[in-house]
Amino acid sequence: MAFKIAGSTIVDDNRGIRSYSDTAVVVGNTGATPDLDLSLGNSFTATLNQNATFTFSNAPTGVCSFTLILSNDGTPDRTITWPVSVEFPNGTTPERTTTASRTDVYTFLTVDGGTNWYGQLSLYNFA
Repeated sequence: MAFKIAGSTIVDDNRGIRSYSDTAVVVGNTGATPDLDLSLGNSFTATLNQNATFTFSNAPTGVCSFTLILSNDGTPDRTITWPVSVEFPNGTTPERTTTASRTDVYTFLTVDGGTNWYGQLSLYNFA
């Protein structure tokens, strides 16, 4: 039996989940107002090419998580503004890599269909 959840396929063969795959979305350059449309997938890659104010749209009802692999272009020190619905540990937005051409990986989780998000900087400063 296969289930489709937010762009992912989970296969359950009555022995438990045996396979899982993410649907990757290549955003390209973020621009100033990138929207991560969760109806398209649950793994996003993007290049920060301007100061950016992110939005998340079309979260499925209930529990959902996604990953954002965010690279810097050749200009360091760009800023990110996250949706007000995102809460980071200790109420503090994590320090991200601001070095040109470096990559950070973020993960986000909601248990209420996108009303509130738990965010974290999962991996930091990859070349």
